[in-house]
Parts: sequence; structure tokens; C-alpha cells
Amino acid sequence: MLLAQNSETDHPFQFGLKVGIPVTDMFSASNTSMFNDALNVPGSIYNAAVPRYILGLSGEFKLPAHLRLEIDGLYKRAGYATSSLYEFSGNNAYYQTSANVWEVPALLKTNVTLGHVRPFIDFGASLRHISTIQTNTYLPVLPLGIITGNAPELHNRNSYGGVAGIGITFKIGSLELSPEARYTRWANQSFEAAGLRTNLDQGDVLLGITF
Repeated sequence: MLLAQNSETDHPFQFGLKVGIPVTDMFSASNTSMFNDALNVPGSIYNAAVPRYILGLSGEFKLPAHLRLEIDGLYKRAGYATSSLYEFSGNNAYYQTSANVWEVPALLKTNVTLGHVRPFIDFGASLRHISTIQTNTYLPVLPLGIITGNAPELHNRNSYGGVAGIGITFKIGSLELSPEARYTRWANQSFEAAGLRTNLDQGDVLLGITF
């Protein structure tokens, strides 16, 4: 997170970077699906790919009553793989789907100054947009595969949810570092099919950096 300086005369706006890692999977995959209505093939088995990183930018505005408004723009990758019985040959077909995920949380933040460190809490709302979906399909009769720009499991490109976080800010030289644990509860599914669902509970560990 990005925090104000110790005095009340500091800059009304700050800008910085965000990096982090997800601590929860975006998808809940099941290996027990007997039939996938979306793909119209029997015996679909899903495996989720865990996002490995979070990258983004952050801006923070000073508000009255010792509050601050933070607005982030965060990016991560997500994906899953599907193995299904190809109905025309009896062999397995393989589908690999990836997507760009954009999140824009807006949070009110308050902090307490304790010497050179400042614990803080924040809460607010977040929007999520799924873009640039790509599905690679490998069929027994087409070993080179087929690439498409959509996925049958896509249910909503846009989602919204509530966010809460807790962290601490400290300085190292000219840098201000703010590690934070953040929880998001999404209100609706982005992907949904027999054997695959989007996790509505999301946990992330983030690091804010200001210069």
C-alpha cells in the first residue's frame, strides 16, 4: 500500500508500484465431472493453473479525517486445462485456456504512526474484468491444434466484490515499502461449468513501493 508521510503537510497525491502473489487459486477444479454441457463432450476433467504474480500501479489521495483513498490497477494471468473424451474417435481431446485478468480496487485507508512504522487497515470495493481469452484445442484428428479467442466456460467477463486488507509501512532509504495481506469476496462467477467454478474467496499478498 502507499501511505502518506508522517506530517499533515505532505503531498495530497502519491503514485507507486504494486507487486504481489496470489495465495488462493482463481479456480476450483473437479475431476469428477461426468458430462460437460458447455463443451458438449463426456468425461471432462479440469485442472487449474495457479496465477504466479500480480503487477500493477497505485495512486493514493489524501482525504479529511486522516483518511486516504487508494485506487489500484492490478494485472494477473489465469488459466485452466480440460481433458475430455473426444466423441468421434474415443480418444482424449485436450483444451488449454488462458486469460488476462484486470482488477481495479478502490479502498479507504487509515493508519497509525508508531515511530518509523505505520500499521494500517483498508476496505472498499473492487471490479474485475476478464480480457484476451485464448483456448488452444488439441484433438486426435488435429494434432497441431486450434486456437480460438473465447472459452465455453466463460460466464461473466465483469465481476465486482468487497475488499479488506491489513498491512504496515516502513522506509528503507528513499523507498517506502508497504506489505499487505488483502482479502476479496467476489459477488458472481466469472467462469462456470460442470467441474469448474471461479473461487469467490480471493487472498493476495501485495507490496506497495513509493520512491
